[in-house]
Amino acid sequence: MKHFIYVTITLFLCISCADSKKKNPKGHSIKSYRSIQVEEPLNLEKDTAVVLKEWVNYYKNLEPSFSLQSFEFTAMDTLKVIPGNVYASFDADFDRIYSKFLVYQNNKEKYIDFDSYNWTANQNGDLIFSPDQEINLVDLNNKSVQRLAFRGPSQWVENIFWENDSLIVLLENNYERQPVITKIHLRKKSIATFTYHQPLSFDSDYFKLRFKKKGYSIK
Repeated sequence: MKHFIYVTITLFLCISCADSKKKNPKGHSIKSYRSIQVEEPLNLEKDTAVVLKEWVNYYKNLEPSFSLQSFEFTAMDTLKVIPGNVYASFDADFDRIYSKFLVYQNNKEKYIDFDSYNWTANQNGDLIFSPDQEINLVDLNNKSVQRLAFRGPSQWVENIFWENDSLIVLLENNYERQPVITKIHLRKKSIATFTYHQPLSFDSDYFKLRFKKKGYSIK
């Protein structure tokens, strides 16, 4: 009888082990297997782009210890693209007020529009802002508008630049005063997020500096 019980238990353990390996071929527990993420280095220097240098210097003037080295990798997501909700420069209804705010790719075949969904101007020329923001990719050759990202009141994009023809970098902040850098890889269809290691002690008014360079004064 004892021998029968021992054999039964042994068979049960073997079946369980084999079933576990079948479901999880790499040998990790289900929990750890699902939570694995491929980390990506930030790989940005302050002088990579004029926009990045200006953004870093703005924060560094207010917080001397501010540094790109203090951004930590926080997430890797799949890029999900849907049709955008803004007019492109090739549309008859496109408002030319946004022309100077478009962020062009080096070869000028594509651009990013992260302004026209976010604000408009009234009859007096005053800017009226929305709490929501769409980041749209416009392809001039294919005449398409695709939404790459969306931001609500809790987080906003302060500026954008192209690292190369397939990599877009978003420079952001949020209601927790914790700057964020988001790298959107068009070819790899991935989004890597990097968050500053701690909240800052001040609210950012960087957007005022950006609008001032375009000839608009924000009170």
